[in-house]
This record gives sequence, C-alpha cells and structure tokens, in this order.
Amino acid sequence: MSGNKQVCVSILALMILMLSISQITKGNNDLAFAPVSEKGLLPKPVSCAGDAEKIPGCVEAVKHFKFKNVKKECCFVLLGLTEDCFGILFPMRFAYREMLKITCKIIGFKPPSY
Repeated sequence: MSGNKQVCVSILALMILMLSISQITKGNNDLAFAPVSEKGLLPKPVSCAGDAEKIPGCVEAVKHFKFKNVKKECCFVLLGLTEDCFGILFPMRFAYREMLKITCKIIGFKPPSY
C-alpha cells in the first residue's frame, strides 16, 4: 500500500508544480490569466472591476438579471474580462456569462475578432 501512497503523492506534487509554473507569467502577456496581486497568488479585484465600473449600472444590471438595461458598451467591457475577473464580479460566472452573451447577441453586439 505504501507504493500507492508514494505514487499518489508524486502525482500530486507534480500537479502542484505544473500549476505553479503555469501561474508564473510576469512579463508574458499572452499567458496572463488576470491581473494578480504583488505576491502573485490571487487576482486583484480592484483592477478587474475597474473597467466594468466605468459603465454606470452595468454590473448591477447583470447581477440582478435586468438584461433589458444592458447596453453594447457593457457587453464590450464584461465579455472582454478574463474568466478570473468575471468570476470575481459574478459568483456563478458560467450562468452569467452565457446569459450576457445571449443578451448581447440580441441587442446586436458583435465581439471583436482577435
């Protein structure tokens, strides 16, 4: 049984190492997931929410499912956020993002092609 434990511990250590390496992206903007704190552990909520707060009522409209109040500018800002930032603003990010995508498509927003 101790052989199985050693294998499991080795796999776990390898996974932690790989995740740690993937999070170290300072200086490489192509791989950055979200603005991170100085220690590099968690996204900075203030940076994430900064752009979204420039559009009055945008985040609140989506949080309260008042999609009739969502404008194209709101779509541009919120759909441009990384998954990490979106998750900070909205607790069930998948549900909110999908509803926002549908709403934005209905009001005629076309996301820019990168």
